[in-house]
Amino acid sequence: MGLFEILKGEQPGIITSLLHYRNVGQYGEYLTEYALTHDNIAGDLVVLKNVYVPTGSKTTEIDMLMIHEKGIFVIESKNYSGWIFGDYNQLNWTQSFPNGEKHKFYNPIKQNRTHIKALAEYLGKPASEFMSYIVFSERCTLKKVPPDTSDVIIVRRPHMLNRLRSQLNGMSVKYTHDEIVAMKDKLTNLTNKSTAEKKQHIENIKTKCPFCGSELVKRNGKYGMFWGCSAYPKCKFTRPIDK
Repeated sequence: MGLFEILKGEQPGIITSLLHYRNVGQYGEYLTEYALTHDNIAGDLVVLKNVYVPTGSKTTEIDMLMIHEKGIFVIESKNYSGWIFGDYNQLNWTQSFPNGEKHKFYNPIKQNRTHIKALAEYLGKPASEFMSYIVFSERCTLKKVPPDTSDVIIVRRPHMLNRLRSQLNGMSVKYTHDEIVAMKDKLTNLTNKSTAEKKQHIENIKTKCPFCGSELVKRNGKYGMFWGCSAYPKCKFTRPIDK
């Protein structure tokens, strides 16, 4: 947390931060939401978080969604520490630490592409109207990740606002105020999920391997607890536990 960003209103003050701190993942999403909703982005916009979009009999959760007069920005928040390595078409990326500890996690570009596909179908809009933002924590270093494309941006949270502003400056107005409100109204119901529904969604994510579909189980390794595929050693997928 930087003093300059606090003074500019891009980050909350220390007291506010402490009041909103629950765990690393939730706090990271709070910082992203704060940056987007405190008059830091020019133009007509609304921000929604934790949007559960239906995909058949299940749902896919969008961390953060900004409906702006110039486009729809779908934000996937990754609150990891360590070094991050990944490529555009790889199935999994790697979180690595100087002590040799490594964890695999599902390619966030592919993950957010799934979110956008579901959202586009739900809103009845072409996927070309959506921008994918993969926002990593300030606690990590993006060692080797794909460069930005016309529709996918990978950025650390401290640089998110500047990247958004720069992109918006080169875009034309696409939606009227009434269209923005209509989309917001249609999506608001998807944010008002019961505790039971949210719990079921979380359990579905936690217990299924994105590689092979087998059950995930908590394992205790050399560097602590992590999620591992029950099909090991045939499938070697692992995922950190909010680290």
